[in-house]
Amino acid sequence: YAALPILPMGRTETRYHVQIDVDDKAGVLAAVAQAFAEHDVSIQTVRQEGRGDDAQLVVVSHSASDADLAATVESIRRMAFVRDVSSVMRVEGAPE
Repeated sequence: YAALPILPMGRTETRYHVQIDVDDKAGVLAAVAQAFAEHDVSIQTVRQEGRGDDAQLVVVSHSASDADLAATVESIRRMAFVRDVSSVMRVEGAPE
């Protein structure tokens, strides 16, 4: 085995799939997108599905560091209209 350096987890980079349950009202998608931008996490795709008074956002990011994504999720969790960040998963092996 080669003596390769091991990166701290916060510096590893991959794409992410983030599922967010939110109030279904104007400005929510823009605020969530702004949180991604503020932490230098670029959005590859986003899907919003309304369900009465709430909606589910599914965001897939471009490659980002684990630390930047964690900061993004923490920022989103603090938003008043966010009911839950119900899933955060790494996306491995898919082309960008």
